[in-house]
Amino acid sequence: MTEPRADKNYTQADWQDHYEKNDLGWDLGRASPPLARWIEENSIAPCRVIVPGCGRGHEVLHLAEKGFEVTAVDFTAGAVDHVSRALAERGLRGTPMQRNFFDLDSQYDGAFDLMLEQTFFCAISPRERPAYVNTACRILKPGACLLGLFYQTNESGGPPFNTTRDDILHHFSPRFEIEHLEKTPHSVDRRKDREWLGYFRKK
Repeated sequence: MTEPRADKNYTQADWQDHYEKNDLGWDLGRASPPLARWIEENSIAPCRVIVPGCGRGHEVLHLAEKGFEVTAVDFTAGAVDHVSRALAERGLRGTPMQRNFFDLDSQYDGAFDLMLEQTFFCAISPRERPAYVNTACRILKPGACLLGLFYQTNESGGPPFNTTRDDILHHFSPRFEIEHLEKTPHSVDRRKDREWLGYFRKK
């Protein structure tokens, strides 16, 4: 299995097809080590958190196990069904939703203390990145934070679409204080030197 490299903006059906064929080359089978490590080392207290483009939800399960109130969003039934089953099997609480992240309605405005980004920003078309930042700002409380891993493929096309440090600063610095942004040394081997770990606070 390989990560999708179709050089286009994937549709809902395209992503659902990956779940139906179990073609999930991007899935690590566990919470991403840099994110899990950051939460542990920085003693981030349980709070209301959203995970957009949650996929199979390894980060969702990790957060739920630590007592976070987790909302998991994905627009494929395959992802949401998997997360729902995994939460139930482990006796964990969470709210999986099959929804387009960009279409979250006003009941979620200012609703979250934290947003966790893992492989969603690189999966959407670069044309959607301004909408991503706008939606994040809309649903986060004042002073809330975004913790994310951003994937630098060093290749053209996608998904996953290349994300450089300059890309991150261009999109996020007008709306967020960049408290931390560096290449993480804690990536899994196949992503070594390709992941930017960022921790941003909404202005």
